[in-house]
Amino acid sequence: MLKKSDTMKLWIPKNRKELKQHLNDPLFKNSYFLMASTAVTSVFGFIFWILAARFYETADVGLASAIIAALGLLAIFSNLGLGIGLIRFLPGAKDKGNSMINTCFTLSGLASIVIALIFLAGLEFWSPALLPVFQHPVFFASFIFFAVVWALNPLISCAFLAKRSTEFTFIQNAIASFLKLALIIPFAVFFSSAFGIFASAGMAMSVALLVAIFWFLPKVQQGYFPLPVVQKEVLNEISHYSGGNYIARIFLENSPLILPLMVINILGAEMSAYLYIAWSIIAILTVIPTSIFNSLFAEGSNAEETLLINTKKSLKLLLLLLLPAIIVLLVIADKMLLLFGQAYSQNGTLLLRIIAVSIIPYSINYLYITIARVKMDISSVIKVSAALTCFTLGLCYFLMLNIGLPGIGLGWLAGQSIVATPIALHLLWRYYSLPKLSE
Repeated sequence: MLKKSDTMKLWIPKNRKELKQHLNDPLFKNSYFLMASTAVTSVFGFIFWILAARFYETADVGLASAIIAALGLLAIFSNLGLGIGLIRFLPGAKDKGNSMINTCFTLSGLASIVIALIFLAGLEFWSPALLPVFQHPVFFASFIFFAVVWALNPLISCAFLAKRSTEFTFIQNAIASFLKLALIIPFAVFFSSAFGIFASAGMAMSVALLVAIFWFLPKVQQGYFPLPVVQKEVLNEISHYSGGNYIARIFLENSPLILPLMVINILGAEMSAYLYIAWSIIAILTVIPTSIFNSLFAEGSNAEETLLINTKKSLKLLLLLLLPAIIVLLVIADKMLLLFGQAYSQNGTLLLRIIAVSIIPYSINYLYITIARVKMDISSVIKVSAALTCFTLGLCYFLMLNIGLPGIGLGWLAGQSIVATPIALHLLWRYYSLPKLSE
């Protein structure tokens, strides 16, 4: 067993052999591929929105960002918790693996269509600012189609993660990112509205998803072929675990997707654009904790007895990568936003800096949820996720009404910190008491 002193040293390669061993460790290998995957999406997304800000009106950027955020929000509801279920149960599924994947895809795809139609039918109630956009039948039909794409995309990433093959997630996201950039300017010529931004992002993701399903997935799941099917045996195995995580994920991930809709209806489309751009930059940093801890979840699902030592290794890597990244962003936040235009820098710099600091408590919360998922402690996952949503959305709304856009950042930071403080104390107590048993 490794001793506590060994596991808390920051890793520095002394030679080529040590570097190779480090990169061959599944925890680190999948962490780096997930980071690279989300980094590609975030960096190219960053460039995508720069081009959108240059070639489209600010109001169109705000509308498109709100619509894309709505797709992400609907995807969370459509996922039904099945992505987490795939990561946890696919490693041990053996000959049931193919039917498990297809059952999850089928249920999520059907759910996405139903939920998209419900969203569009009630648009006047929850987002009247978007109502004029969807009066065009092409926009209406495209939204439903892309809702299915947005729902299936995270599921296939979960399948790759469960099979410890996240290099395919990286390639898939790279394809989608390149295609988005290739389409955004030509679409500005044909569609001088929010539809050009929305369609270029949706078509790029659609092509990448098809490549992943028909080419990449059969490489990691032997004999796989996509077929619509719902197998009762699969549902019985994962329904309780997926159901609990479904509730938790709705709580956990809906806040940043609700915020653009909240802002566009209260502060207007331009403020929504400033918020979305700042959040897109922050997504580059959140890649670090989410990638590391998602890899930790996959490793714990494959071999739960490695959870303690892998948690320590994950924390080392997190500290090594995250703290310098936050400091750099705090220094250059205004310069980064200038790439989008002077107005984005003037209105979004303070917001961006506040949200950057919030990644520290966000990481603590994500680690705790990851550990609870491995241990199948769904009750704790739901409680923490619900607390995060209540505190962050409530504080964001209250502070936004009083001080405008910076209030979103302060509310997010305060909400994350309120939940993270007792969690950090609990994790520290666990760290200093449990490792003694394994030395």
